[in-house]
Amino acid sequence: MAGSGVLALPKAVVDCGWIGMVVLIVLALNAFYGATRLGICWQIVEERYPEHRGATRNPYPTIGYRAVGNWGRLLVSGCIQITLFGAGVAYLLLASQIVQDLMRSLFPSVTFCSWYVLFAVIITPPMWLGSPKDFWFVGIGALLTTAIACVLIFTQMVMEGLQATQEHAVVPHHPHTFIDFFIAFGIILFAFGGASTFPTIQNDMIDRAKFSKSAMIGFSVILCLYVPVALIGYIVYGDDVNANVVLSLSRGPLVSLANLLMALHLVMAFLIVINPVALELENIFDVPHEFCALRCILRSLMVLVMVIIGESIPEFAKILALVGGSTITLGTFVLPNYFYMRLCDQESPDDSWPKRSISLHMRIYMWELIVMGMLGGVASTYAAILAIFSSDTITHSCFWD
Repeated sequence: MAGSGVLALPKAVVDCGWIGMVVLIVLALNAFYGATRLGICWQIVEERYPEHRGATRNPYPTIGYRAVGNWGRLLVSGCIQITLFGAGVAYLLLASQIVQDLMRSLFPSVTFCSWYVLFAVIITPPMWLGSPKDFWFVGIGALLTTAIACVLIFTQMVMEGLQATQEHAVVPHHPHTFIDFFIAFGIILFAFGGASTFPTIQNDMIDRAKFSKSAMIGFSVILCLYVPVALIGYIVYGDDVNANVVLSLSRGPLVSLANLLMALHLVMAFLIVINPVALELENIFDVPHEFCALRCILRSLMVLVMVIIGESIPEFAKILALVGGSTITLGTFVLPNYFYMRLCDQESPDDSWPKRSISLHMRIYMWELIVMGMLGGVASTYAAILAIFSSDTITHSCFWD
C-alpha cells in the first residue's frame, strides 16, 4: 500500500485541514496497535490448536474462525478480497495517469482512458502466472522502485518549496467540507491497510513471538516515508496539490525518473495484490493448480471487470477512500481488537488453555477504537459513495467521453 499512500497522502492531509498530520499519526499508532493484537491473536490460536502451529494458508480468516465462528472467517476473507481487488483497480488508474503525463508530448492525442485499457491488456499475460513464487523478482522490483521514487519526489518537493520561499509565494489553504474530510480520512485509512498480510507474515517468521517488534519497525519505516512527503506537500502546495502528488511537481528529469519508477512500482504491486484474489476465485471455481486455459480465461475476466470499474470511475482517490473506509477499517481497526477480546474471553473446554486477561482500561480503549473506527469508516464510506455517484464523476466517466 505504501506506493499509492505516498502519492495520495499530501492531498488527503490538505483536505483534512490543519489537523491532517495529527489524523495521520493517530491512525498510524492505532493501526500499529491493531497489528500487535493480531499478532497476539495468532499466538493464542497456535497455543490452543496444535494443527495451526505449522504453515497455515489463511491465518487471518483462521483467527476469525477461532474467535467467533464461521461468520468471522467469511467476513475476513471478504474484506481481504475486496481490499486487494480495489487496490488493484487504483494501482492501474494511477499507473495510467502517470504514464499519460510522461508521454503527453509524444502521444498528445492518447487519452487517460486509452492508456488504462492499454495497461490492462499489457498486464493480463503476466497475471496468468500461478503465484508470487513464479515472479519473485516483482516484489524486489516493487520495493526498490518505490524507495528510489520517494526520495526523488521528496527532493523535488523540497527544491520547489525553497524556490517558493525565495519568491514569497502565498500557499492557498481554504476551508473544506465534511465530505472532503471523510474522503481524505478514507484515503489515510487505506495508507495503513496492510493488516490483511500481517498474520501471513507472522506465520512465516521463525520466532513468531517477535512479530510486535517487526510491526514496530515496519510502521516506523512507513511513517518515515509518509510524514515528510505529506507534510512538505501541505506546506509547499496547499490546496493546489493534485490528488496524485507527482502531477503537482514541476516538469524535469528528476520528476520524469520518479514518475517512471512509480509507474513500474504500481504495475509490479498490482501483480502482487491481485494474485491472492485470483487464487481465491480459482479455489471457488475448482480451477486446476497447473497452468491451463481455464486459469487464463478466469484471470482475463477479472481484468475485464477491473477495466469496466476503472473506466466508470476514473478517479483513483475515490476508490481508495471507498476501500479505506469500508473493508480496511474493518480489517485494521475493528476486527483485530474484537477478535483479541473474544479469544481472551473464551473458556478452555478442558482447562488446558493458559489464562488470558485484559485490564479494564485496555478493554475500554479497544472498544473505543472499535466504535470510532466504525463511525469513521461509515462516514468515510458514505462520503466516498456520494463522490462516486456525483454528477462530476459521472460526467468524467470514460464511457461518456
